Amino acid sequence: MKSSEKKLLYLNTVFVFIFAVFIFFSGFLIDKLSLNIKIKYIIIFLFIMLTMLLSYYLSKYFLGKSFKTNYLLNLLLKDTLHELNIPLSVIKANTQMLSLNEKDEKKLKKHERIQKASEELFRLYEDVDYYIKKETKNEIREEFELSNFIFIEVEKFTILYPSVKIKCKLESVDIYTDKRGFQKVFGNLLGNSLKYNQNNNDIFVTLSYNELSIEDRGVGMSESDLFLIFDRYYQGEQNKKGYGIGLSIVKTFCDEYNISIKIDSKLGIGTKVSLDLSSLIAKG
Repeated sequence: MKSSEKKLLYLNTVFVFIFAVFIFFSGFLIDKLSLNIKIKYIIIFLFIMLTMLLSYYLSKYFLGKSFKTNYLLNLLLKDTLHELNIPLSVIKANTQMLSLNEKDEKKLKKHERIQKASEELFRLYEDVDYYIKKETKNEIREEFELSNFIFIEVEKFTILYPSVKIKCKLESVDIYTDKRGFQKVFGNLLGNSLKYNQNNNDIFVTLSYNELSIEDRGVGMSESDLFLIFDRYYQGEQNKKGYGIGLSIVKTFCDEYNISIKIDSKLGIGTKVSLDLSSLIAKG
């Protein structure tokens, strides 16, 4: 938490405390006055309303700058994202055109690097676009066939890890969910299996009876790790790449869409992560 956010939190805490103390003692003093019971209740009601109104304007005053900053940052993010789409599309299209007529192997490799970099930038653009849409739309779910979706995602990782075989055994099933969010869930789980794999062992992806599982023969996890793996920024092995947020993203998505997660892992043997997708099955 940033220092500015802490200050705002402390200020609001103080306001609530002062408000509570003020109400208590004021009610006590009013109760001591020799007035009609109805008049007492009216005075207490008016006093509470006045205090709440005062608290509202004080909070608005102190939080106003923060609200304005957040609004401007949000506006900047959306405007920048909108403007990024055009240059990214231009880079991607022109790189493909340059590669078509190029015969020089060295130049083709350079074009390929530019192409991959632009694709990575476009992926980041899509991530930001996804989070903005998720914030502004109530419903971003769609129906899609899962086995074909998984094959496409697995193909991407096969390019990154050519020495590892990812063996898929998938049944055909249609699900109805946030497709982009599910892509991030599957990508994080498969990416972890590959990252913590040992000796280029095979990875197994299975979809059967509405359950999706990803199994590896990797380093595995201890019981203490299993209690902490969904904590944001937690990493069992600090020397591995990443920031420890992948499984936190997975857990948040699964909680939102009522997906049950089961993890079986043994240190030095491997890990199997299973997702019960029953809640996502499309009702044909």
